[in-house]
Amino acid sequence: MERKKPGPHPEKPLEHDLKVRVNNESFSKIEYCMKKLNITRSEVLRRGVDSLYDELQKK
Repeated sequence: MERKKPGPHPEKPLEHDLKVRVNNESFSKIEYCMKKLNITRSEVLRRGVDSLYDELQKK
């Protein structure tokens, strides 16, 4: 099995940077998700956006 290289994914390049401000409660929830799922902060936020988007599409 060929190992994938780390770095940008040409099929879905990450072209935009965001900076967000959150309160302590939201930050703690993000950190909790990171540790439980063993993923990055960015991935937690991406999954959250995808989940919310999917929920809104069902309405």
